[in-house]
Amino acid sequence: METELPDFRVTLRRDGLVRIVDWGPWLTTGGPLHTLLDARGRAGVCIADLTVVRDDDGAATELVVDVHCGDRPAHRQTLVEWAATVGYRRLWMDGEVAELTPTPGGRAQTRCSGCRVRLVDADVSFWDFVRQRGAFPTSCCLCGADLPQWTLARQTPHTEDDPASSTQSRRTTCR
Repeated sequence: METELPDFRVTLRRDGLVRIVDWGPWLTTGGPLHTLLDARGRAGVCIADLTVVRDDDGAATELVVDVHCGDRPAHRQTLVEWAATVGYRRLWMDGEVAELTPTPGGRAQTRCSGCRVRLVDADVSFWDFVRQRGAFPTSCCLCGADLPQWTLARQTPHTEDDPASSTQSRRTTCR
């Protein structure tokens, strides 16, 4: 029986930061390096593998979570909120199935951990990309560094003399 490989590895910190990377066979799941996972769990970090279930059109609809360390209620809640924002309808975790109501989209933002640029996007094509891939963009289009997963921006009105209200700065994105 062939086992399906995960799509992503997620790291959840206590402060709610979510980082996603494409899954690779070099990522530890057991063996002697498993002690490092145990230490991260004791430090309040959750590390899990994510397997995407897709519909007939290839869109990400459900997410299966395999937690390696740090399985805590706060981390589960963060993962549920992130999955709903990305557009998943169901989240499968050990001993729990969460039925989700996908968020309708909106203005999403993140800040690059490398060059510190603030990326913001709300375009329909951005959300189509996120829903199809099953995750927000994971690397910066300017410097290539990793990006924390995007969060929905607070909706605040912009004034005409506010430079952040220009179309250019609202649509800085990496796809």
